[in-house]
Amino acid sequence: MKLFRPSILIIAISALSLFGFIAWANWAELDQIARAQGEVIPVGRIQLLQSSEGGVITEILVREGDEVEEGELLMRLDDVKPAAGVEETRAATAALTATVARLRAEAFDQPLVFPPEVEAYPEFAANQRQLYAKRRQALREQVSTLRSQLSLAEEELALNEPLVDSGDVAAVDVIRMQRQVADLRGQIVNAENEYFREVQTELSSAQEELVAAQQQLAQRVDVLEDTEIYAPVAGIVKNIRLTTIGGVLQPGDEIMQIVPTEDELIVEAKVSPVDVAFVNLGQEASIRFDAYDSSIYGRGRGEVVFISPDTLSEKGPSGQEVVYYRVHLKLDTSSMRTRYRGETIELQPGMTATADILTGENTVFAYLTKPITKTVEDSLGER
Repeated sequence: MKLFRPSILIIAISALSLFGFIAWANWAELDQIARAQGEVIPVGRIQLLQSSEGGVITEILVREGDEVEEGELLMRLDDVKPAAGVEETRAATAALTATVARLRAEAFDQPLVFPPEVEAYPEFAANQRQLYAKRRQALREQVSTLRSQLSLAEEELALNEPLVDSGDVAAVDVIRMQRQVADLRGQIVNAENEYFREVQTELSSAQEELVAAQQQLAQRVDVLEDTEIYAPVAGIVKNIRLTTIGGVLQPGDEIMQIVPTEDELIVEAKVSPVDVAFVNLGQEASIRFDAYDSSIYGRGRGEVVFISPDTLSEKGPSGQEVVYYRVHLKLDTSSMRTRYRGETIELQPGMTATADILTGENTVFAYLTKPITKTVEDSLGER
């Protein structure tokens, strides 16, 4: 009886091991991930405060790191010139408002009543009342004169018409008198019509000027209001650009940033265009925060809640253009652990992180054979 030689035994064991490994590799699965660098941000994003009109800084009420409430005053700019512009335009608007009120009263034959904003300028109201009375009096006097002439003409006509039949008055004279009566009646109508026509023309012009003045006033009020900078949200003051009283802000200059404290924090990750086709809403992610050693604190969990519809680009560390998709991950840090009792995991906007987004699963065998399969596919496609 012959014994198995050691080489045969080794081959058999190796073959069995190989087949066993292949079987295991086809059964065992590994997670497929899309890895992306990211940053912790508030859902409402960091609020960038800018100066729309610019100006000279007269007061700075906060410092970097201060916690502020929504609507809290942060900075004041010099308001002398904007305030003067507002007062000048407000006065011009009040004058035009008084003019429009007077012309409307004339046009619709109504008593003259001024809106409340005119009452602050009694001289404007007095001038328009005087002009209202003067113009109406002039019309009344003109019409009264014509009516007196008409009355005399009608009386003369009434006396002479019966004398035509007796031949004491020529018919042509009566016709002349009738024409004079008709002419005077027409002059009265024309005088009133001309008056109201002129009033309507003046009213239309004054209303256009008033609308323009009101728009200018609104713009200047906005400029004046912009001399006081308020916090749009509750948060932490960051990156105050100018800290010098008397410093000059140019229009559009950044003043400071407010990092919201009441907003939920998320991770904004930059996913490569190569991986984005496999990233979908609702997918889970494992998140490693650079501020917390994952070997000590573990990892946080995340869920994909937003994928940008198009790519964005920015300059990389070496100056090259980096193209990526913006992906937002909802955070859950309950899986992270602390080193000692009482320690808490506190995330802050600006912390950097690495997100491993679970995009699927694949067998170990597929991972091992992927380079070979890809090479063969590429080779078969060549000419």
